[in-house]
Formats: sequence, structure tokens, C-alpha cells
Amino acid sequence: LGILEEYLLEFKGSLVIVSHDRHFLDRLVDHLFIFTGDGEIKDFVGDYSTWREYVRAAEDKDKEASKQPAKDVPARKQREKKDKLSWKEQRELESLETAIDALEKEKASLEAILSGGGGGDAVTEASRRYGELQNELDEKELRWLELSEKL
Repeated sequence: LGILEEYLLEFKGSLVIVSHDRHFLDRLVDHLFIFTGDGEIKDFVGDYSTWREYVRAAEDKDKEASKQPAKDVPARKQREKKDKLSWKEQRELESLETAIDALEKEKASLEAILSGGGGGDAVTEASRRYGELQNELDEKELRWLELSEKL
């Protein structure tokens, strides 16, 4: 198991890991897809232990909220208002959609170059750019998801 962990830590690509071993997951993952049932999948950036802490904190918060009297309704309404997008966030969401479309088009063209079977500098450059582009696309999509959840 140790040798496998070392190999996977050195691996430069993406992995999908399914395991019951929490220590193994904590050492290797930095992003989780949580299958909650009924076809719902939650996206969480972090390792398994961080996810468990997040769940415990949310459960504790829910317990405290259920113990508090109903007089807290105005504060809840204020929170609901804050969850809506500000003007700046709306503009950011629109610009993210445009940027994501452009990155997707560039990604498709790079994939065409990489699958074309050519050689030399063009493929090397396309491969380097593809890695950068994927990271940039992941960041923009994550931010888009954060903003779109407020809609």
C-alpha cells in the first residue's frame, strides 16, 4: 500500500479513487465528489478528514439552530438577502461564462492537435498549454458554480 501511495503521489494526472481507507484518501486526494443519494453529488475541495469536520460543524450548527427560539427570523431573512448576487458578482458570472466558453473552444482545438498524431514542437506546446488550460478552466468553473448557487 505504501508503494502504491508513493507512486500515486508522483503521478501528474488526475485520478478517481474509491476507497474505504481514510488515511489513504487523506494522503492522496484534494478534491471529493460526495454521493449523497437520490442522484445527488456534492463537490468538495479538500481531503476526507476536512470533509468530515465540515459535516460535523454543519450538524452542530443545525443542532444549535433547532434549540434557538423562533425570534431569530429577521436575522435569517437578512442572510437570505445576502445570498443573492451583488451587481459585481452578476458581472463576474457573465464574464466567467464568456471565459469558460473561450477556454472550452481552445481546449477542443488543443485536443484536435494532440489527437492529430503530428509530432514535434506543436504537440509539445499543445500538451503544455493543455495542462495550464485545464487548471484555469477548473478554477473558473468552480467560481461559476459558487456564484450560480446563489441564484
